[in-house]
Amino acid sequence: MIAFIVSFLVWAGFHSLTAAQGFKDRVASVMGERKYQGFYRLIYSAVSVFTLLPVLYFYWQLPDRSLYSVPAPFSWLMFGLQAAGLIGLTVSVMQSGAMAFVGVQQAADYFSGNDIAKQSGLGEVLVVHGLYRYMRHPLYTFSMLLLWASPVMTRNSLILVVLISVYFIVGSYIEESRLEQDFGEDYAAYKQKVGRFIPLFR
Repeated sequence: MIAFIVSFLVWAGFHSLTAAQGFKDRVASVMGERKYQGFYRLIYSAVSVFTLLPVLYFYWQLPDRSLYSVPAPFSWLMFGLQAAGLIGLTVSVMQSGAMAFVGVQQAADYFSGNDIAKQSGLGEVLVVHGLYRYMRHPLYTFSMLLLWASPVMTRNSLILVVLISVYFIVGSYIEESRLEQDFGEDYAAYKQKVGRFIPLFR
């Protein structure tokens, strides 16, 4: 259990460090601005997935026990919530630019010589349309809905869900601090009108 938790915390710390503006600025100074814009997001996405593998390994090695299993028909409602979470998560990614989200669009623009696409999740572009009109972090909201609405929960899965949720909450504050620096009063006004995780229909 300790190895799993430590590996997750190391992954979360590394993931946050490589998303920090100071770290990205140093990388840009080494790579050159255009190469950085073209490839950093794709490398970031690939490394994030690769470094998650040890976490998953330790997770699957843990002994486990069931905590609860929701019976039908109540489980159908929970499956419906999970489906809503998956749909919302997919829409959120699409609205923030799916290909740019993982870095594919930037790399393609680099090789084609086009102006390189900006990616909203890194703070270059402030997205306030679609689901982002109602909540500031729909990616986190729908991810947590997908995780917490599972009708079957074991001890290990509960620990994993709690860790991920805490990471999302802490990460949202770090991300918003960066966005406030990037967009100033525009983002401050956006925060006043739009909820962090829970939709506000103003």
